[in-house]
Amino acid sequence: MRPTTLIAPALGALLLAHPLAAQGPTSRPKVTPLPGSSTAPGAPATPTTKPPAAPPRTAAPKGGAAAANEPGAITTAYLQGVAVDSIHGAPLIGAAIQLEGTDRLGITDSLGRFLIDSIKPGSYKVLVDHDILDTLGISLSTAPMEFQANNVTRVVIAIPSPDFLATRFCTPARRALGPGVLVGRVREPDSPTAAVGARVSFVWYDPDPPAVAGVPIQIKKQPRVREATVGEDGTYRLCGLPEKYEGKLQAQRKDGGTTAEVPVEQDGGLLTLRSMSVAPLAATAVNTDTTKGAPVRVPKGSARVLGRVLNKAGAPVEGARVSLLGGGSSTTTRASGDFVLDSLPAGTQAIAVRHLGYAPQEVPVELSSRTPFRVTVQLGAYVPELAPVEVVSQIDQGLDRVGFTGRKRGGAGGYFITPQMIENRKAAQFTDLLTTAPGIRIEGTMGHMAIRSTRTVGRQGCVTVYVDGSQWQQLEAGDLDSFVRPEEAAAIEVYPAGSATPVEFQTSGQDCAAVVIWTKLNVNRKARSRK
Repeated sequence: MRPTTLIAPALGALLLAHPLAAQGPTSRPKVTPLPGSSTAPGAPATPTTKPPAAPPRTAAPKGGAAAANEPGAITTAYLQGVAVDSIHGAPLIGAAIQLEGTDRLGITDSLGRFLIDSIKPGSYKVLVDHDILDTLGISLSTAPMEFQANNVTRVVIAIPSPDFLATRFCTPARRALGPGVLVGRVREPDSPTAAVGARVSFVWYDPDPPAVAGVPIQIKKQPRVREATVGEDGTYRLCGLPEKYEGKLQAQRKDGGTTAEVPVEQDGGLLTLRSMSVAPLAATAVNTDTTKGAPVRVPKGSARVLGRVLNKAGAPVEGARVSLLGGGSSTTTRASGDFVLDSLPAGTQAIAVRHLGYAPQEVPVELSSRTPFRVTVQLGAYVPELAPVEVVSQIDQGLDRVGFTGRKRGGAGGYFITPQMIENRKAAQFTDLLTTAPGIRIEGTMGHMAIRSTRTVGRQGCVTVYVDGSQWQQLEAGDLDSFVRPEEAAAIEVYPAGSATPVEFQTSGQDCAAVVIWTKLNVNRKARSRK
């Protein structure tokens, strides 16, 4: 029996859900879900297959009104109940249950049960506080309930159903575009302050149509986009999504500060939760070490990531490259698999982990300037690309999304290496793919091949390398071949120095050549995740 079937006995307790901003601030303590619980915002919960055990019973002393007047008689009431997470079909774990206007408080256990004693007789609303409610931007309470001395009052309280919330959050016109809703809260890092006015965007692709006579049908698809603005209460609501989708979510402040692109997936359902934090545009430091290529602008902050990289068997992986997506901060793992990335910008970010022989991994991280974020990344064995027809379809969509196709069609002044050209080269190492590109030359020894410009003015040999849109920071000269395999590359753009390089690939204050690498991990992410 699913926990949501317990709602029926609670018809006498009217549940009210109304906008959080409509209520004054509450002094009741903030409660965080228990570690490891599956009801944290943005994380799916696993429905329980067993009915919850009966809530603990409190035996009330016998006796009527006369007994209540006797010396030592019990003159207080009790509240016993269960809280239900209707969104995930599970108990609401770690919720704070409080009687309005009193200091009487209880915390729900792993089965959603709670018990509050020593209640002064009277009429009270029962208030519920939980991170899921904060993410939704609603408050939850019952209608006033009567509490009598020497009596136990029982109640079941449930978060409203996904269908109810979707109807409340979205207009009929928006829901006509699709039944799915993506909601969450966007705040400042290290603070409950809402990032009011930040822009939230979600990009996804529609699924391929059903196969005909067992033959898959591949069609070229345009990216679908939904956008919303973070309101005064710190929440956003993206309506009109399909029931099943997989895409990327990002928040951007008015001053330019952004989060990483966070993967979000819904496999049949109406409501998905995902909260984020976004910091102001980070200050940058410039690395001008000439042994490490062109200057690299690295976002700076005071956040840290402490982590460990393991292989599929759980053994540590030495020498894996760990880098912050969208920034230049990088390091490699020690023999123990441990790594540290520091001086990072706070907020919702993502790290990429690469090592030859393993499939690259991207992991979202929630960075704070107060507490280091700890993460363990497990790498799987490298898997060759999908069947050719599916790979071509997915890569074409991905290259459209990152702008490669548009720049190639517009003749942006660069040299474009397409997926078919990469396939035909049969390169042994990545830099072999660049040997015929104009404006650059490859030099060095096997495994440490450096890319030099042949046309740089004012800075001999200056080349800036970008991997999936982020500027690559060399840890040692010529280390690109150690971390990017030729078969991982989906497409490459080369812009010689002095050419019409797109502004996003220009090096500030320098006339450097640019090599832009798009990997299959980035452009073919949807196909890879369905394997």
